[in-house]
Amino acid sequence: MQTNLIVRAKHYENISPLITIEMEMKDYSEAEDIASKLNDIAKAKEETNVEYWVVSTEIPSLVKKIDDDDIPF
Repeated sequence: MQTNLIVRAKHYENISPLITIEMEMKDYSEAEDIASKLNDIAKAKEETNVEYWVVSTEIPSLVKKIDDDDIPF
């Protein structure tokens, strides 16, 4: 199952950025739109150390399908 994570990074001067997952969405283009809007909101709030982007990833299923052809006789 493919999922798209909207990731937020808050940058600091002397330490590594704090990276968090803001939300998860199924549709990539919708996730891109929301990340863009979140970046616009951060810019309007003059948060120059915050950015958002989308990471697409595949999450494996926890349910294993058993196929009779895979069972040796």
